[in-house]
Amino acid sequence: SSSGWKKRQMKKRALKTLHLIQRWAKNGNVNVVQYLYILEAELAVLQGKNEKAKKSFNAGIAASRRSGFLQDRALAHELASAYFKAQRDEYWGNYHIECSRACYQEWGCSEKVERLK
Repeated sequence: SSSGWKKRQMKKRALKTLHLIQRWAKNGNVNVVQYLYILEAELAVLQGKNEKAKKSFNAGIAASRRSGFLQDRALAHELASAYFKAQRDEYWGNYHIECSRACYQEWGCSEKVERLK
């Protein structure tokens, strides 16, 4: 089916990007660690690895907080919210969307805050 093909293509692209970011991180680029975790989380979602997805989203959020990348923290919360809502976990879905909105607001991206309402 076309959706199966699209999913395989997304997974292939994600793996290629993951390997690239892993090399950057291995070479000492600390500014990409949060992207590594966020991409690992999204890949885990595609693979149906729910515990891995949760841990990787949390690690991405924590890495973004430590490194001071507010926009990346906002994105990680936004993606985590979508994941939890897809899992029918409204509590964590709502928690993460509110955290995302707060980060985007602090970052000064009020239009994104409005779109996430």
